[in-house]
Amino acid sequence: MSSPPAQPSSGSKFLSQIDSQGSSSDSMMPSYTFFKDATNNFSEEHKVGSGKLGHVYKAHLPTGELVAVKLLYQLQTFSQKEFIYGDDQLMRAKHNNIARFFGYSYANDFQFIQFDGRTLRVQDVERVVAFEYVPGGSLANFLSDKNLGLHWGIRFKIIKGICEGLQYLHEAGIMHFDLKPDNILLNDEKIPKITDFGLLEKLREKDRVATMNSLGSREYSPPEFLYGRIMTEAYDIFSLGVIIKKIMTGRMDYLSIAAMDGHECVDHVYKNWRKWLQDIRKYPSFEADCKQVRTCIEIAVACTKKKPYERPLMNDIVHKLYEVQTTGHYPSSEIEWGIHEARKMSFKRLADMTSNFDEKLGHDGFGAVYKGKLEDGISIAVKRLDQRSRKSEKQFERVVSLMRLEHKNVVRLAGYCYETRKVPVPDDKNSELYVLQDVIENLFCCEFLPNGNLDRILNDKYSEFDWQTRHRIIGGICEGLHHLHVECEDAPIIHEGIKPTNILLDEGMVPKLGDFCTSLGVTPRGYIAPEVMDTGKVTIKSNIYSVGVLIIEIAIGNKCPNDESSGRSYIDNVLKSQTQESNVASMHPSLGQGFFLQVECWIKIGLKCVEIEPQKRPAISQIIHFLETESANSEFYHHGEFILSSESSITSWSSSGSQVGYINACKNLYWSNPDTT
Repeated sequence: MSSPPAQPSSGSKFLSQIDSQGSSSDSMMPSYTFFKDATNNFSEEHKVGSGKLGHVYKAHLPTGELVAVKLLYQLQTFSQKEFIYGDDQLMRAKHNNIARFFGYSYANDFQFIQFDGRTLRVQDVERVVAFEYVPGGSLANFLSDKNLGLHWGIRFKIIKGICEGLQYLHEAGIMHFDLKPDNILLNDEKIPKITDFGLLEKLREKDRVATMNSLGSREYSPPEFLYGRIMTEAYDIFSLGVIIKKIMTGRMDYLSIAAMDGHECVDHVYKNWRKWLQDIRKYPSFEADCKQVRTCIEIAVACTKKKPYERPLMNDIVHKLYEVQTTGHYPSSEIEWGIHEARKMSFKRLADMTSNFDEKLGHDGFGAVYKGKLEDGISIAVKRLDQRSRKSEKQFERVVSLMRLEHKNVVRLAGYCYETRKVPVPDDKNSELYVLQDVIENLFCCEFLPNGNLDRILNDKYSEFDWQTRHRIIGGICEGLHHLHVECEDAPIIHEGIKPTNILLDEGMVPKLGDFCTSLGVTPRGYIAPEVMDTGKVTIKSNIYSVGVLIIEIAIGNKCPNDESSGRSYIDNVLKSQTQESNVASMHPSLGQGFFLQVECWIKIGLKCVEIEPQKRPAISQIIHFLETESANSEFYHHGEFILSSESSITSWSSSGSQVGYINACKNLYWSNPDTT
């Protein structure tokens, strides 16, 4: 199977040479002087990064297009004639996974300096090269960010894109010789673009060994170069293999597999990914993804073989990737929420998606939520923070980082917007005049959940909200909080405002925790733990208190008042009366005896969660352990009859094997030695 045709990048028409100083005439590249002025003499405010060859700055061309300009370090080994030679070939390289090369400019300056007591006439040569500007940063930044959480679908897309880009370069006769994550840029759609290609090829052949020894990246250099200074096409293949391994070991330690032999490395990485995918991926592409994982790690191992002639060619690599790529196998909702990474969106795009914020779903003390649609018709919810709630760019990026979670009981982030807009506002001194004012916009684009929030259902006395549904909602809330406190990479994440309006329900009444970074200031006092009222500091234990109130509300079907004193009275009343079997039966008249015990257990768990002293409250892991044990023994409630299985763990808890033994175990198991986390 051959690879698809290259996708050409859009061209740029440069102005003619502005002055007589050096530029590649064929490229119509602006002069060095132009770029010096456009970057304010290569000032720090225009600087976007640094590499082995020089510092990188962003500059606007006369056409208005933004480009990345690399100011090369001054090295004697560069020759003007030989450096300009080959520009044509590099500029013709157009591919979706290649950062387009625009050209090279230089400036000669002769001056006299004093050196060792002598006056010397020296030549000062400044050189710049210009590439396509890619706003998303380098792959190195993403690989070092533990909060990024790149899903397998995104990783595979990056691996495949890098391979296709390198295949294109090799077919064009262009070697890179410095391929590494720093030289792979990702745009907002996580499409990789190889940059800095061909620069080291421009060095004079006689000086290449010395220069590569100082400029090359040892970690990505093959053995034949490190020990014999041999440079062939296989050099890039080796570098590619190391990069693929690093992309695939985002949740493992790369150093732990670097020394493994081929089979051991493949098995280790494959088993880790299979387990991880099994935990987080709940749709039919599981086996297809596992096949992609094995293929990619096998390619990486083959690419890093010690002998150059044993490494595969780029055509063979791309062929294998196309054999395992999947198209059309994911439901649209899973593509949007299970595979694609949350991406930065423009304010205009979100305004268009929401028909200029027309359909309002709700509002809290931080902002309003609007319904919108993505281009493929999938519904979304867009939260636009009020002006007084908006955050600085650094704070906003931190919130976005924390919201990049993948769990069935956490609201999924699809996109976000941080943008400064100029908005006309009335002039204080002249009512007929408007002045432009900079307004910072903070918006979150999340999955749309059609059943609204838990508060709406708890307030609806006529809703068909049976115990089985209530039980699933309690379990889902606990699992979502367990992910925040224990499972996610950034754990523990403390939810700033657990309350019914922040528990959203999908079409199957599956609960999802939302707004876990923005909600403390508007949480009703009845859900706030007593110690938080005193200190203002939310903790893991205060989260447990809030969840306890929710569990009690859901179990008894009676909402907690919003103020603090009424909230404690509500809890005291539950403690006194609601655990009586007659009251449970009146709440859920259609349930069998076994389910009465289930309701009673959850009420008792809820009451333990709202203990005044934080250290007496159970940890979320203890509640989850109860939930998992209960779920594993669903036969206890079969046809309303309470049945003990001889193989169940519950049997070992109960001395008598009776209903009484089970309920006593439920009451005592999790808080006999409360967690003091």
